[in-house]
Amino acid sequence: MKNAIIAGLIGGLIGAVISAAVGYVVPLPPHAVANALGNGISGLFSGFFGGFMALLVEGLKARRAASGLKSA
Repeated sequence: MKNAIIAGLIGGLIGAVISAAVGYVVPLPPHAVANALGNGISGLFSGFFGGFMALLVEGLKARRAASGLKSA
């Protein structure tokens, strides 16, 4: 669980930086800073949940492999 949270934070940080950078280069709302901030926040959440869920699934597969069950 700790690894999933750490990976989620790293993924969220990367997602926020990339989304904010893209939002600043290609501004859609009248204010580029507001667009970059909105994209950064959405990147933070999506990156966090993506990394968190990936590690949770990986942990589930590892537990199934350790117990001798086959994963789908």
